[in-house]
Amino acid sequence: MIGFVSELSFQSIGFRILLSILIGGMIGFERGTNNRPAGFRTHILVCLGATIVSLIQDHLRINIVNYAMKNPEVASVIKSDLGRIGAQVVSGIGFLGAGTIIREKRTIAGLTTAASIWVTGCIGLGIGWGFYTLSILGGISVLIVLITFKRVETVLIDRKITKTLTVFYRENFYLSNDLSKTYEIFKAHHMKVKKLKKFPDENKIVYTVIVPKALNIIEVTAELTALKNINEIKES
Repeated sequence: MIGFVSELSFQSIGFRILLSILIGGMIGFERGTNNRPAGFRTHILVCLGATIVSLIQDHLRINIVNYAMKNPEVASVIKSDLGRIGAQVVSGIGFLGAGTIIREKRTIAGLTTAASIWVTGCIGLGIGWGFYTLSILGGISVLIVLITFKRVETVLIDRKITKTLTVFYRENFYLSNDLSKTYEIFKAHHMKVKKLKKFPDENKIVYTVIVPKALNIIEVTAELTALKNINEIKES
């Protein structure tokens, strides 16, 4: 039976626990094979823990309902917040996911794994409550996002990155001539100038360029510094 039940049987509890291990394991396997900070066992434990919490709350609900039916005189004063424990689980998983986020220099890694931990916990809560259809479809959706959308992201987003090049020119240079040659070098390396800012008093131009991710920027800087009027190049 899907959703709320009047009794939690051994079979029902076992099925929910096994389903949480299965879905959490599939998501964790995908993360683990990509060498992420939280992998197979971590996702299983998160999903299983959330499922157990939901089972506890569902069992409390059943006990309260049964008690109210046996004692109608106290039914009006009995209150139960069905979402309170689950809400605490969601918050707690957020702290766990934060531990997978790594900041190194100017890059941040682990955000996707942190999100996968959080959504795995949410799925576990659904399994524990007995919302099987929602949980299974949710688990499949997460796997589709992690596996399929990763390729889409690689092709459409990660293929190009933005860099800033500060070019210092020698004094009394011919700006138009050097600009023309600089653009030729950018074009040869499939780089696109997003914007540029001139600083005549400092003899420099700051280029914001979109470059292919696989491009070796050192080759570009080497070609630019070979121009006679370019004195120095800084990348940021």
